[in-house]
Amino acid sequence: MRLKVNLKNLNIGRGKIDKDYDKAIEIMRELRQASEPMTEWVRQPASLTGDFILEIESTAEEIRSLCEVLIVIGVGGSYLGTAAVAEALEAQRGCPQLVYAGHNLSGNYLDKIVKLVQRKETCLCVVSKSGNTMETRIAFDVLKEAMYSKYGDEATKRIIAVTDSESGSLREEAKDIGYRTFAIPADVGGRYSAFTAGTLFPLAVAGANIREFIQGAKDIAEDIEFWEKEGVFYALARESMYAEGKSVEVFEFYDPSLALIGEWCEQLFGESEGKDGKGLFPTTMIFSRDLHSMGQFLQEGNQIFFETMLSVRNWDNDIILPTSKIEYLSGKSLNEINQIAMEGVVAAHSAVGIPIVIIEIEDNKEYNIGQLLYFFMMVVAVTGKLIGIDPFNQPGVEAYKSEIGKRLGKKS
Repeated sequence: MRLKVNLKNLNIGRGKIDKDYDKAIEIMRELRQASEPMTEWVRQPASLTGDFILEIESTAEEIRSLCEVLIVIGVGGSYLGTAAVAEALEAQRGCPQLVYAGHNLSGNYLDKIVKLVQRKETCLCVVSKSGNTMETRIAFDVLKEAMYSKYGDEATKRIIAVTDSESGSLREEAKDIGYRTFAIPADVGGRYSAFTAGTLFPLAVAGANIREFIQGAKDIAEDIEFWEKEGVFYALARESMYAEGKSVEVFEFYDPSLALIGEWCEQLFGESEGKDGKGLFPTTMIFSRDLHSMGQFLQEGNQIFFETMLSVRNWDNDIILPTSKIEYLSGKSLNEINQIAMEGVVAAHSAVGIPIVIIEIEDNKEYNIGQLLYFFMMVVAVTGKLIGIDPFNQPGVEAYKSEIGKRLGKKS
């Protein structure tokens, strides 16, 4: 089944949402041409060749036979897409565990990863266009040393580099030493890279069906009727709520395995929209856990926000409750109770005027997660253009990097 967008609890007049419909449709049509810089991701799911996918799968099978752990080294979009999808799908039996490094500067954290290399059969997948991102370069240098200390020259065949196809320090190093490589398209930014080798390769090592993941994205990308009759209205609703003075979008998930999809959304939406003094601030909550902390603010606090809930209709695993002292719970399915909890939250919050969008997917398997990620990428691109910013650049991230570099003695 296809992803659905439920705007029944939006609490905003339809006229305010519809006013820029023609403009949004035109933006989408222009995006589909992928002629603007950094928009190759739009047609990427459809353009991936069978040979490319087969190469990823065969290399993943070989790496899978060598290791218990695959360490994915990257920051931002270079690892978040992998982490989000892998956790949503949950671990595949008999496949290596995915562990992540290069996304922080904690010596305490990286030391634990080094000790993991010493204890477990390990391979590395480093993901970086340039190879010079500080967090990623530090982690790769440290872990590479640990790998060569353990495996000697055999370490080379345990290292995969996903990087620029032609230039950059990581590409040069891979050529010199002989790492196997996959290319990151030059015209795809990190937060839009969910369907590049940087995500597809480690997912394949972890046992994910990447063909289904790609197919889900391809099908929703090509479903023009969906976008014109349903999908575009999420972007229009977001624009309308921003114009109404909402400044925060709360992404809400009702299963802990979806928490990293929330983190992926925070990067995608925050880095795409937060510029020129504009944009909605994205944040994530996991329910029902956070209802016991932030639920009070959501119900009765300053309504600077609206809510976007992800509803997953079917799960493979469930628990039927035994006899309980809370009589009305006895014999019920826990997933049923979780769904009822969501309905209760929608009713309570909607009653006090909070706008709510519900995004519904059939299950947490590859096809539907692929649809979901592509859907969010298209929506943020359309919304960004509607509010008058470039959703594909990130000039603000250079400011803190410059200040860090000065303090470390980097020469300009």
